[in-house]
Amino acid sequence: MNLKKSASLGILFIGITGLFGLESVEARSNPSQSIYSPENSRSLSYTIAQVGNANNPIYGTWKLTYSVDAVVYESTLVMSGYSGVMRTRYYNPNTQRAEVIRQNMTLKSVPKGLFLIGSNPVYDRTSKKAEDYSPDNFLFSITPDGPVFLTCDRMERCSYVELEVIK
Repeated sequence: MNLKKSASLGILFIGITGLFGLESVEARSNPSQSIYSPENSRSLSYTIAQVGNANNPIYGTWKLTYSVDAVVYESTLVMSGYSGVMRTRYYNPNTQRAEVIRQNMTLKSVPKGLFLIGSNPVYDRTSKKAEDYSPDNFLFSITPDGPVFLTCDRMERCSYVELEVIK
């Protein structure tokens, strides 16, 4: 994949997640809950893409491998329709040990493909909120040049993703 296409997908992806989180098109119907409210300085012109419900559910288990700042993340994603759970094992430089984070995943559709949105990251087996872990988001696209799998967290750290079907 060429650099121009990678950059445009990355910009779209970051624009979707944004610094203030993700908002569906329906959320604009209630201005008091919208990130585009008068209290927020962002305008509607900043909207890059619509996020809607996915057309088809997905079922299965996948291994996802990606890295940010030389830290490799190994995730197992289990999807049951439009939602799922992902467990991620990684080395946490803050605690200087390997940790496992569990988060909820929601499947959405965007003009460039399917979008998996992570939320509520907790330490696996304890359910204690993982304050220092930014929820993961994934963009899956099948382009004329082949598949593209990207991840960007809400801190705008992005990486390509290796995907392996487990079952």
